[in-house]
Amino acid sequence: MARPQFEDGNSGLRFLFSAKPLLTVALLLALPAFVHAQQKELPVPDKPTRVFTVQGQVSLPEGMPAGQILVTLINREGVPRQTYTTEHGRFEFPVIPEGSYTLSAKSISDSNLVSESVDTDTNRTATGDLNVNLILRRESNTVGSSKSPEVLTTAEAEQKVPREARQAFKEGLKFRRDHQPDKALVRYSRAVELYSEYFQALAERGDLFVLQRKLPEAAADFARALKINPQYGPALRGAGYCKLESGEFAEAIEYLQKATTAEPNNANTYLLLGIAHLELDHREAARLTLFKALSFNSQHESRAYIYLGKLYAREHLFKDAADQLQRYLEANPTASDAAEIKEIESEWRAQAATTAP
Repeated sequence: MARPQFEDGNSGLRFLFSAKPLLTVALLLALPAFVHAQQKELPVPDKPTRVFTVQGQVSLPEGMPAGQILVTLINREGVPRQTYTTEHGRFEFPVIPEGSYTLSAKSISDSNLVSESVDTDTNRTATGDLNVNLILRRESNTVGSSKSPEVLTTAEAEQKVPREARQAFKEGLKFRRDHQPDKALVRYSRAVELYSEYFQALAERGDLFVLQRKLPEAAADFARALKINPQYGPALRGAGYCKLESGEFAEAIEYLQKATTAEPNNANTYLLLGIAHLELDHREAARLTLFKALSFNSQHESRAYIYLGKLYAREHLFKDAADQLQRYLEANPTASDAAEIKEIESEWRAQAATTAP
């Protein structure tokens, strides 16, 4: 009987469910049976304090790295430490004791560019490095503001996008929101014709090509956008998706990991990254990124439950695997693949019953 397979209704990805044995090694430790009654107990040294490096990247609203930005790290006692980002938007706080911290960033040259505060804890990493990414947001300043309403973003202002190209791009966005992809495609193409460096329009057109299953055209647009702006999140995510579809999983992970840095609040990026890790059997990385996708409470990203189910099945944790499929069905009771998933859930519950101690 052929193995069942799932198809992601939005992306067309197909992944077979398979289970691999999980090898468990038990280490037995033995203590001495007798200790001389007169022997003095040796003093127990204090547990050394672990130290970490808190690092990450600060990005502009459009995904470009933000250089010379002031980053502040505050511990739970309220004591701050500060540093500035490099020209590539990177920052680092070395030799940080374990504990909870709050990070934020702001531009010194533009007081309206600030990030939201991000709470983090060294318990979230198994290594000595804790990565935190911050995105600057432009706060409105209506008092005495003389900024032209035509300037949409910092990147567009720097690019000097012609007004006609910007208008074509806006129209493309509107047509896409109105579910008129053919008209949107025409307007995005017009925007690129008018301004060949318009990486936002290239990435949007690439997304439309993905929806039309024109993956070579999509990959070409994403590549063009990244040549102009290597840190643009939507283009990184799109390029990663194209690599994922073509089975180039290591390359997909590279693009998608960069996309999480550029846009750390995009649930779909974490879902795709989790799938790529799972295909290479990077189980812990897949588990972390799939749970991260679910943390955004997005209905579309609830498909992460399916891939978590596959992960647990590989580990022969069939009850946990079935529970993940049940959660997906509860979130998507009318899903087109509900009957197929329900069948696999039943099979896994049967396997769980036969393997229970």
